[in-house]
Amino acid sequence: MKLQKLALLVALVSGSAFANNNVTLDKVTLFLKGAELQGQAEVTLAKGESEIVLTGIANGVNPDSITVGFGTDNNVKILSTSLQNDTEANKPENSDLQPLLTQLKQLQQKYTSINIQYQAASETVVLLQGNRLEGLIKTTDMQNAVNFIKTNLVSALNEQYTLQTELDNLKQQIDDCQQKIDQQQTATHSLNNAITVKVYADNDITLPVVVSYVITDAGWQPSYDVRVTDINSPLQLTYKANVYQKSGIDWQNVNFSLSTANPSEGITAPILSPWHIDMYTSGKSSFFFSKSEKDYDGISAKISKSVNPASNTWINASGIDTRFEVKLPYTIKTHTQDNVLILQDQQVEAKYHYISTPKLDSNVYLQAQITDWDKLSLLPGKSTVFFNGNYIGESYITTNGVKDTLNLSLGRDKNIFITRKRNLNETSKPTFFGDDISQKYAYTIDVKNSKSLPIDLVIYDQLPVIHNKAITLEDAKYDGADFNKETGLLTWKLSLQPSEVKNLNLRFKLTYPKDEENYIIGL
Repeated sequence: MKLQKLALLVALVSGSAFANNNVTLDKVTLFLKGAELQGQAEVTLAKGESEIVLTGIANGVNPDSITVGFGTDNNVKILSTSLQNDTEANKPENSDLQPLLTQLKQLQQKYTSINIQYQAASETVVLLQGNRLEGLIKTTDMQNAVNFIKTNLVSALNEQYTLQTELDNLKQQIDDCQQKIDQQQTATHSLNNAITVKVYADNDITLPVVVSYVITDAGWQPSYDVRVTDINSPLQLTYKANVYQKSGIDWQNVNFSLSTANPSEGITAPILSPWHIDMYTSGKSSFFFSKSEKDYDGISAKISKSVNPASNTWINASGIDTRFEVKLPYTIKTHTQDNVLILQDQQVEAKYHYISTPKLDSNVYLQAQITDWDKLSLLPGKSTVFFNGNYIGESYITTNGVKDTLNLSLGRDKNIFITRKRNLNETSKPTFFGDDISQKYAYTIDVKNSKSLPIDLVIYDQLPVIHNKAITLEDAKYDGADFNKETGLLTWKLSLQPSEVKNLNLRFKLTYPKDEENYIIGL
C-alpha cells in the first residue's frame, strides 16, 4: 500500500506521462439511481510501459464500471486500471466559493449595524413605557407628558418592528449563504479521487484519452404537470425530471441522457423454486411453502426513435430501456437537488368521466382516460394538476397493472351531488327462522348533476362475497349495475343531463346459523 501511495505521489509531481491529467466532463447518462459520467483528457506517453494519473474524478465511483479508451487509431495498449480515492491531487479552484464568502461578510456587517439600531429602538420603547419617566412627569404638565409618550411610543414601536423584520430577513440570508458555503467547501475538500492507468505505447505520442465510470449518489425522479382546460379539450401533459447529484464536481455544460434504467436493481431474471403442497401430520417438523413471486415492473420498449417538437429531448426506446436525449447542454452544480428538466410537453387525447364510491366518500372525482398511454414512456411519479388555469392539487401517476386505459385523477367536482342512505322501509332487524337468522339490507343512492353540461358518471358499490356455505346471500337487487361475482363489485355507468336526478336502489338479504352468529366475520 505504501508503494502504491509513493507511486501515485511520483505521478502527481512528475513532468512525464505520470503528470496530473485533469479529466474534463462532457457527457452524463443519468439513471433513476446512479449516473454514468464520461470525460476526456490529453496525455503524453513515452515509448514503452508507463503510468498515467487521471484526476478530477467524482465521488462514489464503482471501480468495476471504469472504462478507459484511446480509440483505435494508435498503438497504445491498456494494461490495467485502478481507482485511488486517497490522493492529495491538485484540485481545480472553486470559483463559486469566494463570492459567497464576500457576500457572507457583507451580510454579517449589515446585521451588526441593524442590530445596534434595534437595541437603541428597544431602549427607547422601555424608556417611553414609563420605567424612567419619573423626573419628566414631575417637571412637565401631565397632559403634555401623555401626548409625548403616545406619539413617540408609536413611532418607536414601529421602528422596532421594522428593524426586527429586517434582522429576521438578514438572518435567513446569512443562514442560506452559510449553507451554500458549506456545500462548496464539502465538494472541494472531498474531491480526492484519481484513476491510474498502466499503458504500453509503441512510440512517443500525445493523444486524448476517454474515461467513463458509474457513480451512486445521483439520479432523477419523474414528475408531471397535468393541465386541463375543460372536459371537451385535450389534456396537456408536461413530463419533467427532478435531477439531483452529489458527485463532488459540477456538471458544467454537459450533454445529458436520462435513462429509465436502474442498475442498482440487478439484471438477473428470477428463477421459480419448486412448489410443494403437503399436509401437516404428527412427526413432521415443518411445512413446505412456495416462494412468493416478485413483481417486476419491466419497461415495455418498442423499437422507436422520435423527437418531440415541443421539447428539447429525443426519445430513444430502441434498447432495453427508454432514453431521453437532451438536445441542449445543461449545468448542474454538485450537492444540489430539485433541478428540473423538461422532457416532454405535449397534448394528449383523453376522454373524461366522473367516478364516485358513496359508501366510502360522498365526493365525485373527475378522471381523464388515456388509451395510448404506452406511447408516452411514462414512469410512476407525482403529478401536479391544474384545471382551467387553477391549481387543483397533487396526485400520482402509476402504470403498474394498467392494461388498456390509464386513468388520471383530476380532483373533486363540487357541482355533482351524491348521497347513500339506508332505506329504513326495506331494512329489517335480525329475524329468527328455526335455526337461522335472516336480515335485510337496503340502500338508496341519490345523484344530481348541477353542472350546466352533460356528464358521464361511474358509481361503485358492493355486495358481500360469501366464503362459507352456511351463509347465504339472497334477493339481491341492484338496479341494472354490472356485478362482478368474484369481487362483489357493483358498477353503475350513468349519463346525466344538466340538472338531472337519478335514484339507485341496492338491497339484499343475508341468512346464517344463529348459533354461529358470534363467529361470523364481516357483518
